[in-house]
Amino acid sequence: MRILCLGDSIMQYNDGTTYPNTGWVQELGRFLPVGTEILNFARNGRSSKSFIAEGRFEKVLAAAREGDFALIGFAHNDEKSGDASRYSSPAPDGEFRRNLEYFVVNLWAKKCLPILLTPVARRKFLSPDGDGICRVENTHGDYPEAIRETAAKLGVPCIDLTRLTGELLEDSGVEKSKMFYMNFPAGLYVNYPDGKEDNSHLRPDGAFAVSRIAAMEMANLGNAFEEYGPLSDSIVGKKAKDVGGDVEIDDEYVVFQK
Repeated sequence: MRILCLGDSIMQYNDGTTYPNTGWVQELGRFLPVGTEILNFARNGRSSKSFIAEGRFEKVLAAAREGDFALIGFAHNDEKSGDASRYSSPAPDGEFRRNLEYFVVNLWAKKCLPILLTPVARRKFLSPDGDGICRVENTHGDYPEAIRETAAKLGVPCIDLTRLTGELLEDSGVEKSKMFYMNFPAGLYVNYPDGKEDNSHLRPDGAFAVSRIAAMEMANLGNAFEEYGPLSDSIVGKKAKDVGGDVEIDDEYVVFQK
C-alpha cells in the first residue's frame, strides 16, 4: 500500500537540523502496517496555488500509481492574502476550491483515491467562556468549510482535522497543549537555544497526536466509501496491542524488573 502526501510545513518531512519540528505525517507510519510506503511531497510554505505553480503536483502525478491513496492538506498558506503567489480565495467560486478539485480530478485520472483534510488547528485560545472553558479560535476562516464542501461536491472523504485537533487542544487546556507545538522555553533543544513560541508547527507529541487522530478517522472511511476499505482495514491500533494482525508481546519491562 502507498500513500501520497500533498501539503505544507505542517505535513512535511523534517530532518535533524530543525528538530523537534516534526511534520505529522512523519508519525503516521506508526499506525500503518510495516512496508507501507509514504511518499511525502509536502513542502514548507506552499499553498495549493504555489504547489501547482512550482510543478510539485506534476511530480506527484509522475510518481502516482493505480490504487495509491492521497492525503491533501492545504490552507495555512492559502490564507496569506498579502502574498499573490500563494493566496487563493476560499469563496464558492474561488481559486482554492478549484485547486482542490484540480488535485482530485487529476488523481482520479491516475486511478488514485484522494482524501481531503481540513487544516490542523493553531494553538490560539479565546478568553474563558461562561463555563470557564477556553475555546480554540478558528484562525482558518472559511477554508475548512470550503474543503468540506468541495469534498461533498466531489464525493470524496474529508477528515476534519480542524475540528478534531481543536477538540484536542480544548481538552488539553491552555498550558498542557503547548507540548504539541513548537512552543517551549530556552535551553530545551540544541537547535533552538533561545526557545520558541510557534503555535502552528508541531513537535513530536503533536505530530503523533495528529497522526493518531487522522489514522482513527481513516479506520472508518471504508464504512461510507467502499473503495477505501483496504486503507481502513490496514490501520494499526484500532484495538489495543493489535499490531498488523499479530499480538504485541512486550515483556522487556517485566524481565528487567525481575
